Amino acid sequence: ISLVIASFLGSVGELKAGGHSKDKKLVAPTSGYEGMEDQLARAMNVVLMTLNERSAYQHDINDALVKMILTTIQFAKDNDMIDELIANEVETTRPLLERVRRNYLKTGKLDTAMVGMIDRTACAYQLYLKIDKTDAERSWESPFGLVLEQTRRMGQHDLTEQEVHDIWIKKRYHAFAEVVGVELSISDIDENGRVSVRALRPASVAKN
Repeated sequence: ISLVIASFLGSVGELKAGGHSKDKKLVAPTSGYEGMEDQLARAMNVVLMTLNERSAYQHDINDALVKMILTTIQFAKDNDMIDELIANEVETTRPLLERVRRNYLKTGKLDTAMVGMIDRTACAYQLYLKIDKTDAERSWESPFGLVLEQTRRMGQHDLTEQEVHDIWIKKRYHAFAEVVGVELSISDIDENGRVSVRALRPASVAKN
């Protein structure tokens, strides 16, 4: 894999144009990954190893992240610490949320809050994998059901997908939005397994 990626992304520099004047040279386009070939190769190797894992069920590339979140929520549930979990998530993320708030207040656009809380957050796009975007609204397929089906069967978790959604999506994003200064509308998981999050209005307006 490393050789394939290196040959694809490697800086070719100047190429002689076959069949043309020997003095004519072509400049190869750059990929933006020059100097990162090994890192990209490792990432692709992990993706392929994950997708090749089919013994118990077909893994997706967010599998480890989903399991980590489920185990975190299970621990909080078992120890009656859901509120503490959400508070810790807010405090850990507060420096980023404050920056999102500043950007939102600067633009005055609700979509800026969604960009900051979801679009540019690796923990979101690595978890949801495909996020559909409209103005001030984001939607995706709930990522927890497939893994929960397996881990509940093995006795690792006793959570339901709706329970996880209520905690990790609803409680957490509402808490994030309070720091950013917007009011959110967050759907339940629909019959197609999809979730939507929409910024409705500034929080100050919502309270008046």
